[in-house]
Amino acid sequence: MRHDDLATARLGRRAALGLGAGMAGLGLLGSDAAAQQRFQGRELVATAFGGPSQDLIQRMVYDRVSQATGARTTQTPLLSAQAFARMRAETQAPQIDLFMFSGGQERAAKAAGLTQPIPAGANFANVPAHLKDAEGHYIAWGLVTEGILYRTDKVATPPRSYRDFFKPEFEGHIAFPHITNGYGTDFLVMLAKTFGGSEQNMGPGFDAMKRIAARATIFRAAAEVQTLFSTGDIWIMPYDGASAMRSSAMGIPVGYSVPEEGAPFVTLMGCVARRSRNADIASAVLDGHLEPEVQVAIAQQVGWAPVNTAARLPEDVARFMAPTDKLATLDRDVINASRPAWTERFNREIATR
Repeated sequence: MRHDDLATARLGRRAALGLGAGMAGLGLLGSDAAAQQRFQGRELVATAFGGPSQDLIQRMVYDRVSQATGARTTQTPLLSAQAFARMRAETQAPQIDLFMFSGGQERAAKAAGLTQPIPAGANFANVPAHLKDAEGHYIAWGLVTEGILYRTDKVATPPRSYRDFFKPEFEGHIAFPHITNGYGTDFLVMLAKTFGGSEQNMGPGFDAMKRIAARATIFRAAAEVQTLFSTGDIWIMPYDGASAMRSSAMGIPVGYSVPEEGAPFVTLMGCVARRSRNADIASAVLDGHLEPEVQVAIAQQVGWAPVNTAARLPEDVARFMAPTDKLATLDRDVINASRPAWTERFNREIATR
């Protein structure tokens, strides 16, 4: 699984409509008549991740921006790699204004001169500095936070470290993703960091993974998480908090723990094509994503953690997500460049064990 294949939760139509209606009182774009019509006759085209998240965000963000400003808005589902290819192909005459990325493409896009600064919205200041570009070319609006998932009925003390995977009581009860799944790659990197290595020195990570691989279950797809936990034989695995939240909602006793080494994460970023003339509309849309009520709704309905520090999650949702001050930042550029070599080594040394 690539990080593009973001986990989503089932969205009830009644819940989504109720949340959308609840946004009517927000001062997202101002109340004066001039503000309400300032984008009249213009259209913004944006990429989206698809699925239930697109429906929710359409109701809570795009529809509201359209109603408040007169702008027309269109979401086009595209995986991050496809969206980046589209951005490069249309650099001279962009057909898409606002791009949503989850694989770090926003940094490459800025470096290649494909983006432009985004006018700051009212909520931008509440996003931590490490989750937005210092020059304003991109900003995060959500996170998929990773960590340690565990069976709450089998594990008396919640795991707190990647070192816990090596406790004798967990032998034979561990599962972890193949590194063709992005969460598997992140687990390998975090093992390396835990035992003295880094993205540039992965030997300790491979050595550590070999120690647990012989009696562990290696899987590939997100859909296997619930299946593995439901058997009762798997008690602990590295994965994302949204999967834990989904498992719990299905009646499987699965908890989520933030490792003391930090939680790896996938960032949901927005950036604007350099030659787009709609950066102002894109700013309004991104500011809408960052409204605290929208952040909470996305967390509750989809499982993506807030980036706006003013958002307050209910405890039954917060327990499945890492806060922004507990994140582990990984060098995605090194990871992406090293992935073929790491995959070959993984298949040779670990997958065949």
